[in-house]
Amino acid sequence: MPRKSAAQSEVRVSTSAEAETAVKEYLASLGKPKARGRAVRPKPDFDAATKGITDPLARLAAIKGERERVANLPAADTLESDFVKYAKTWARVNDYSRDDFAVLGVPKRVLDAAFGTRSAARAAAAPEPTRKRAPRTDAATIAEAIAARPSGSWLSIASVIEEIGGSPATVRKVLDQLSADGTLTMPIDDPNRSGRGRAAKVWQRN
Repeated sequence: MPRKSAAQSEVRVSTSAEAETAVKEYLASLGKPKARGRAVRPKPDFDAATKGITDPLARLAAIKGERERVANLPAADTLESDFVKYAKTWARVNDYSRDDFAVLGVPKRVLDAAFGTRSAARAAAAPEPTRKRAPRTDAATIAEAIAARPSGSWLSIASVIEEIGGSPATVRKVLDQLSADGTLTMPIDDPNRSGRGRAAKVWQRN
């Protein structure tokens, strides 16, 4: 239910006159020189700044401080900020894409602010990597398959897991048991191992 209510609210916002006007006016402004006064700053609030101050010089200092505070605030492009506020939801409801706006000349900086960055979108859409797990095979099945091998066959933990299945711990336990009862030889370092690193242990079927 909450999901449906959120979607309905999103549609109302995106199809409202305010949203439509915000998107339309920003697009209409592209490529045009900025009109003077379009970038607006908050107005100084002298009443709040001087509230409770009775000394004339102190009031004068408070007014100066408020004027300087507002002068140091960054000017805001209201058309751009309104576009960023509404564009993504409006575009989704009306079946437009980020790329459609880019064709019209909307800068990447504004598109990233409205729709999010490309890298973030790709990361969100990418499926989680799946881990390849060895098939679950019990010790009895592994031992039976190894015992059926012809005499002289060589085995390693990796080859048994690949061909028969099982976890490394289970396979190692089975190989040690079969080696102890004479089905396999005692393990030795792989004679075919070349290069650096420790050679894997191998067993031979008796």
